[in-house]
This record gives sequence, structure tokens and C-alpha cells, in this order.
Amino acid sequence: MAAFECLRDIGLEDDARKVAHPIAEYSTYHRICKTMAGEEYSRAYTFGNDPKRHGDYAEASPCTIASLPQSRLEPLLLKTATQNGFHHRFDTRLLSFEDNGKSGRVESVIEDLITKQKTLIRSKYLCAADGACSGIVKELDLPLHNLPGGGLSINLLVEADMVRLFQRLRYWDNLLTRRQMQSHLMKTSPGLLHVLTGPDKPSPYFGILGIARFIKPWTEWVIVLICRPGTTRIEAADTEIMARVQELIGDDSIHIKLKNKSIWRTNECYAEQYSKGNVHCLGDAVHRHPPHNGLGSNTCIQDAFNLAWKMAYTLKGFADPSLLLTYNDERQPIGKYIVGRANDTARLHLTLYKTLGLLDLDIKRKQEVADQLCEDSMDGEERRHAFRKAIRDLEEERHGLGGEMNQWYKSHAVLSDDETEEPSLPATEHERTLYHTESTYPGFRVPHCWLGVPVSRIGPRAPLVSTRDLTGHGIFTILTGIGGKVLWTSAANRASDNLGIRVKVYSIGWGQDYEDTFFSWFEKRQVQEKGAVLVRPDRTVAWRCKGPPGDGRMCGEKLVTVLRRVLGFQRKGEANSTNGNGLVNGEQEQEMI
Repeated sequence: MAAFECLRDIGLEDDARKVAHPIAEYSTYHRICKTMAGEEYSRAYTFGNDPKRHGDYAEASPCTIASLPQSRLEPLLLKTATQNGFHHRFDTRLLSFEDNGKSGRVESVIEDLITKQKTLIRSKYLCAADGACSGIVKELDLPLHNLPGGGLSINLLVEADMVRLFQRLRYWDNLLTRRQMQSHLMKTSPGLLHVLTGPDKPSPYFGILGIARFIKPWTEWVIVLICRPGTTRIEAADTEIMARVQELIGDDSIHIKLKNKSIWRTNECYAEQYSKGNVHCLGDAVHRHPPHNGLGSNTCIQDAFNLAWKMAYTLKGFADPSLLLTYNDERQPIGKYIVGRANDTARLHLTLYKTLGLLDLDIKRKQEVADQLCEDSMDGEERRHAFRKAIRDLEEERHGLGGEMNQWYKSHAVLSDDETEEPSLPATEHERTLYHTESTYPGFRVPHCWLGVPVSRIGPRAPLVSTRDLTGHGIFTILTGIGGKVLWTSAANRASDNLGIRVKVYSIGWGQDYEDTFFSWFEKRQVQEKGAVLVRPDRTVAWRCKGPPGDGRMCGEKLVTVLRRVLGFQRKGEANSTNGNGLVNGEQEQEMI
């Protein structure tokens, strides 16, 4: 959901949903089964599909959760970037870079892989999103917290028409059309992940089990083969690997076409520092972890969302360059958490595999463990208890709403000096991972509330609007209530005159710009009617004022002081001073070498 909110902010959500697949329809469960066509051991609800958790997800965001593979998102991003004047160079590699302190420029040398032509690019900043093997992070010598890596896995992108599995079930023979059978599959076994154990077959070292995830339902898949712990090298031929995949699907009549193969190692690594000089690193370059919890793209996109507005304001002269230092302060703790969370989940998966006997080399012993789940014996009862516990322990992966949505940024780009106490948080890390905490405390996401649009004539009402839709879009926003609009509009105008930035003001309540139809904003705003919640361009609360400090002039003085602090022009305890900066030329200089 967090990533979709970023796409929503730049007007891409609708296009993204056209190529995405709603979790509620296509990925209702996590399944554990012998094979795709075989016996099912368990299924558990995922990502708000549990009736007990659906409301939590609906309350957390205006965006519903969906599966959007990177291969489908990137063309949309490329198209939008191109339409907005960004230039792209394909078949190009970075040869070297230097952060030149004297010129204040980063000098990068790139090479066209086809023509072998080299180009020198001078830019104010360099953003390194060059992945888990980041050469830029290595060249900068950023400190890495790098724990010993986990095991090897094989990712296999395959074409396999799984609908045929259900054509072969006698109950459905001659009863359903292909489209109806596909619909039936979505209604009865729509799994986000299918863990395939294959206990009745020998387990090769390169695939003791498999995990299937659809890319295009139900014809294109990623099959992940988990290697035996301790495996350091994979020498198996593609024919052997695909034979194992065929076993785990469980139906030899299904044709499987291998489209791509990659081998990867589980990482538990994060950078202790994201930026150095004028170079800022983001995404997998600074947080490397297995795909558990589905937080990879979410976290990478939010890194960019945090950095982008700060860089834009700095380049335009609306902020002091010190604002960019807050990117590290705010996002590095998030990356650290995500790496730990994903690897903790990986360890819980390993416990599950041990419980099912999947690490055992003896096929007879593996089958005995599988049989114990049905056995009327003390051993069987203990095995079933251990299996149920292993499934329950993975609840933080299936419904880790807090792990995805909770943030509390702490930096000089949020101002909490006026707060008298810290926000109320769940007591345990388990609860903080499962549940989203909403607050207007500085550093939190502005709470999501559905608001009504006033109408002055009889007829259909306009669609509801989220508080998060009122904020963002590259602009600071003030949310206030009845009686506060005039005061804070005057203050916003003064801030705009002094700092050259735009500050929007919206009043929420009866007869205001937007109506608090459900009384949700009243319950979540945590300020008085005439108070104010100042929201940054990235929809993070920058500051809040429980009640107005005085008249419009005094509100203006206070707001200017707050914004100067947030934008890095003034540190705590410093006196106000004039801005004195104009627009900065952010254009790149290039020359051929």
C-alpha cells in the first residue's frame, strides 16, 4: 500500500492497477501443499484478507493492496519519466565518478556499451540505485552492517498453464469452460505463495522445496527452489532443475517453458550511512534482504519518495542543502528494520521446513514426518502442534501492516519542540509489526481519513477524498478546522512571501472545504478546531499546533520559523535571518571525452 500511495501522488496509481492484480481476488492465501496439483497441508489468509484484519487495512490507506511485479511497473515509470523530460541511456555503464569538493559537482564518466563512446557528466548530485552489488556504495566505502549470508536459491521464470490442473479434475470434466475454470481457480485456491514440499520424492541439493508465485495468472510464474543449507555452488544442468520443477507442480502433462534463471544468496546487510558528500544511495544498494514480507519494492520506492522532494527543494533554492542530510536520518532506520524483519521471517520459514522434515536427506524419514500429520499417536499430535505453531509464527509475514506502514521520522526536517509527550505506541515489537499506528505527531504519516466534498446543488455527491490526497504533490499543506482557515491562510501567505514556497491550506468540518463525514479526522487529528497540522510534500507530518498561537500575524511568524527549521535554513536556537538565496541551476553539464 505504501508504494501505491507514492504512485498515487504522481498520478500513476490508476495505470499501475491496470497491470497489477488485487490481493483480495488473486492472492487470498499462503498455501502449503505437497505439489501444486496435490494435497494441501494448510492455507492462511494474507494481507488483509483475514476477516479479522480487513478493517485494519481499509483504515490504513486510501490504496488497496495489490501484486505489481517490477517487470510491469518499470515500463510505466519509464513512460512517465520520459513524458516529463527525463532522459534515459540504455546499454550504458558507469566507469567512474568523483565528488569534486572544489567545484561542488559530481563528475561521472559513463560508457556506451555499443559505440564505446565515453561521456563526462557533471551534476550537482549523484543518486546511486545500482542494486545489491552496488559499485558506488563500494567506491564510497560506506560502512555496511553485513551478517553472514544465508543459503542459495534459484529463481526460475517459467510459462506453465496451471489452469490445466483443474481441467483434469473429474468433477469439472465437461462442465466448465476455460474461463469458468480460471474463475474457479481464483475463487478456491488464489494463493500469493504456494510452498511445495514434495515429501515423497528425493530432494536434490538444489531444490529441497519450491515456492511458486504467479506473475500472470495463471500462466506465468516464478518458481523459487530453496537449496539445501550449506550449498555453496550449483552445478546442476537446466534439465535437472526443470525436472525438479515438474515434480513440484505434480502433473507431467503441463508443459513448462523456462524463460529466465537467476541464482541468489540470502543477504542480511544494510548500510549504516546512506549518503556521503553529494552522493546519495537508495534501494537495494543500501538494504539487502530476502523477499519475505514483500517489503523490497515498497521500501525502495519510499526511499526515492523521501529523497526526491528534498532534492527538488534544494535544487530550486527552496531549502538549504543540509535538508538532504535528513534523508539518511529518516530512511536508514527504516532500511535497518526491513533487513532484520525479512531475515527473521526467513528464519521462521526454516523452522517450518524443519518441522515438515524437509531438511532430512532420508526420503523414508521425510515421508514418515508427512504421515505423522495424519497419525493418531503422541508423535502425530506433537507434530501437528509444532506445524500449527510454525504457521502461526508467520503471521507477521502475512499481516505485517505495521511493518509496512509505520514510520516515525526523527530529523531536523520534522519539528517536535512543541510536543509535551511522545506518541502512544504498541507495547511490543510484535504488535508494532502487525498493526498500523496512526498519529499526527511530527514524523508520522498524516492519517488517512475519507472526507466528503461539499455540494451546493441537488444531485449525486462527488467521490470521497482522502486526507492524504489533500497533501503531497510537491507542496506543503496545512490541515485545520472550523475557524482556522483565515488564520492559517494568512500564515501560509506570509510563509510563501518569505520563503518562496507554496503552502496550501484546507479546512475540514461542517461547511468547510471538506466534510468530516465519518468524524474520522476529528478522532485522529489530535489538535483543536483552530489548530494546524503541517504536512510535508511526502505526506509526513512536519509539525502540529494544538491551537493557534495568536492572530494571523503571530501564526505567520510561527509558521515561518517552523518552515525555516524544517527546510534547514535555521537550526534550533538560531535567530531568524533572511533567506538570500535564489534559484539554483540544477542542469547537468556534459562533455565528450
